[in-house]
Amino acid sequence: MLAALLEVAAYLTLASPKARAWWKREWVVALAPVPYLAYSVPLGVFDPRGFLAILAAVALISYWFAFVPKGWWADLGFIALMAAPLLFKLIPLAYARALPDVRLDFIGQLLWIRAGALAIEQDRGLDGIGFGFWPTRAEWRIGVAHYLALLPCVFALGLLTGFTQFQIPVWPWWETALRALGTFFGILWVVALSEEFFFRGILQRWLGLIATSVLFGMAHLGFRQFPNWRFAIVAAVAGVFYGLAFKRGGGIRAAMVTHAFTVVTWRIWFR
Repeated sequence: MLAALLEVAAYLTLASPKARAWWKREWVVALAPVPYLAYSVPLGVFDPRGFLAILAAVALISYWFAFVPKGWWADLGFIALMAAPLLFKLIPLAYARALPDVRLDFIGQLLWIRAGALAIEQDRGLDGIGFGFWPTRAEWRIGVAHYLALLPCVFALGLLTGFTQFQIPVWPWWETALRALGTFFGILWVVALSEEFFFRGILQRWLGLIATSVLFGMAHLGFRQFPNWRFAIVAAVAGVFYGLAFKRGGGIRAAMVTHAFTVVTWRIWFR
């Protein structure tokens, strides 16, 4: 719990521009392994390889733009570095399990998102990205409107491809509502925030809507099995709607809303 609270508290500082300004490169790197140490040392699962991997990976991301000459190759290399641990599921290798059934690699995922976002802000700037945790009223409207437009297209495609099947929730209505609410904000502030930041906020501005949506779909090839082409196709089409919400809203927060509602619908009403 201590390890999780430490990283969640650090992650939440991304919501404040003043707090983000406090995170100098040296502090991001020096404090990166602290949540790992907070649980691994007392529970006797500390592994120096995991400790060094966390330190080295965060240092590489944090100092990337400081040492690599600016250009499209530097930007592309940064995106590749950010994507690799997530696509190849490398983060669980660094975070030793405290108990057989308890995985704490989500701490590493939050750290990775935070380090990447701070590196972009410090060296490339966040202008035009609309980074933030809480959408404005207009962004909520845009996000919901694009979700409603997405709904018949994406879920019909999911049914036609056999990727998903409709299901009636088995829980009582109040539990269904709580699950939906918890899932929505968990997706909004972690998954949607990180994916929309890197795909729409960065890549779409470089590559355009269609190319970014295709890459977004390809990033989902490893879901459950590889290659999961059905999910990749569905995700690519959904990415078009997320990209349109980003363009209409002028930032990622509208796209985050569309993304979060889509995932909640999938997890509650489909399987």
